[in-house]
Amino acid sequence: MTSTPLHELIIADDDAGIRDMLARAFAKDFRVSTAKDGQEAIALLDRGRPAAVLVDEMMPGATGTQVLEHAKTLFPDVPRLLMTASNDTERAMGAINRGEIHRFYTKPLKVLEVRRAVLDLVERAHSEEALRTELRALRLLKETSLARGFVTRLLLLGGATDRGDRIEAAARTRNFVVNRVATGADMPAALMAQAADLVVLLRDDTIDVRALANLAHSIDEATAVVIVDGAPDVIHAVEALEVGAVDYIAAPYPDETALARRLERTAARPRSLRDMRRLTFDLIVANRELAMARKRAEQEHLKLLNAMIRALEARDSYTAGHTDRVAGISVRCGQTLGLDVLRQENLRMGALLHDIGKLGVRDDVLLKPGRLTPVEFDIIKTHTTIGANLLREIEQFQCILPIVRGHHEKIDGTGYPDSLAGEAISMEVRIVSASDVLDALTSTRPYRRGSQPEEAFQIIDDVVGKHLDAQVVGALKQLHADGRLLELLQVDGDKAEGPAPYRF
Repeated sequence: MTSTPLHELIIADDDAGIRDMLARAFAKDFRVSTAKDGQEAIALLDRGRPAAVLVDEMMPGATGTQVLEHAKTLFPDVPRLLMTASNDTERAMGAINRGEIHRFYTKPLKVLEVRRAVLDLVERAHSEEALRTELRALRLLKETSLARGFVTRLLLLGGATDRGDRIEAAARTRNFVVNRVATGADMPAALMAQAADLVVLLRDDTIDVRALANLAHSIDEATAVVIVDGAPDVIHAVEALEVGAVDYIAAPYPDETALARRLERTAARPRSLRDMRRLTFDLIVANRELAMARKRAEQEHLKLLNAMIRALEARDSYTAGHTDRVAGISVRCGQTLGLDVLRQENLRMGALLHDIGKLGVRDDVLLKPGRLTPVEFDIIKTHTTIGANLLREIEQFQCILPIVRGHHEKIDGTGYPDSLAGEAISMEVRIVSASDVLDALTSTRPYRRGSQPEEAFQIIDDVVGKHLDAQVVGALKQLHADGRLLELLQVDGDKAEGPAPYRF
């Protein structure tokens, strides 16, 4: 997002340290206004529309959800973000389900993550507002075009002459609306006040035919220009063609009926152009409406995705960092392997939700601090099918079902739940599987310390071609060699105490 001092960000938290930290983080992106309680935040909202609102839940005066409810009432399209304590997620989940907030974050905050989210949400909001503005303009143009489509308007330039009277009389027999102006100086104002389908220029020595024809076309290229000459003149006829006149009429003039038919035939051209314009407007409007519908669907999709991830994080603190890390590793690995942007996005979503089925695993198994018994491990294994079944009815998640269901499949066919082997396992699934294993090895758990990356790759080498794909592991090693992997891992094994690193 381009930095601009014109966009206001409201930050509300009763902790001065957090307010100052966030204000500094956003200082280059927004004009930051801070509030130390809910009432101050509401007062800031009443003062004017902000670009986004970021508030803490537990504040004196009014809670964060109350502040954001007020923000939604005043400015439905403004991004709303909530900060909560790690033990206070239930209220935030309810606010998400009611559509009151777009994101929520548990403390302690990851400031860079929050900053990226705010900038992304504000950029999306601005894009949607631009779409709405364009849509309103297109609808106005369409309404104007439709209004003109039922009436043919003729602007007649020339003084009170016989040929002018004959043109006007013939036009009125076809129910044209005729507006007469005496001089070329009057024509710009007349065209700006009321667009014309036909502009009839009564040629004489006092008007500049070329300039006036160009003027008519510059205001509306669909306008048909007709030049009426007092006497036939080859030079004048050629000039009429050069300036884009649709018809050149010279004395002796046809009778009123024939002249009316000629004017009506000439008016058919702008009518056809306007019909094409209306069809174009309809198409553009439909495309814009489709784009806005897609944006709304994406927003609902992201809101649902965020709610699911946060629900899992609230239940299993290990999963919180794990899913984010697996997503980051998977996308970077996919980039290294040349996957296109769409497949990278599917990787990101699939990795974020690969363990979502753990929502259906009972706490005494999921949160057990030590090693699992064979029976408990069988229960844990059901998270793959539970997750796939949970997402199966949601259209936006169809593309990631193979990842959610298959991230524990193994190359040699000994994985679960479907015992897939070799090429039957998609590249996306292989990437998430390897990224999952790498993060699990390098992360410290209550019952074991985490491995250093070099140590983890030594362990992984023992199962390449059996459990994990060699090409994917090679890409991960290349990322590490290039210095692009360590920042994505939770490497603190050198500080951890406990048993030796986990092995297969």
